[in-house]
Amino acid sequence: MDEFGKAALREREAVRIARRQWFWMDLIVWAAISVFLFVIWLLAGGGFPWFIIAVGAWGIVVVAHAAFAFVLRSPEDILLEREQKEREQ
Repeated sequence: MDEFGKAALREREAVRIARRQWFWMDLIVWAAISVFLFVIWLLAGGGFPWFIIAVGAWGIVVVAHAAFAFVLRSPEDILLEREQKEREQ
């Protein structure tokens, strides 16, 4: 593999790492805000658990972010993998 190919692989790996780091940051912030909202609800005297609406809605976004970070691949990755398979055959 030439230098350009190696640089492209390094860049793809860096993007994957960045996606995963941003996901972990998002998850930590979601968990902290969820605890904060729960404490506010508890200090307000309980009643209807309104915090579940916000936590659940944001949780859906966090799950989507996890799919983006760990499951989905970019179109460039898919094309490069196809080209690599073609070269191997």
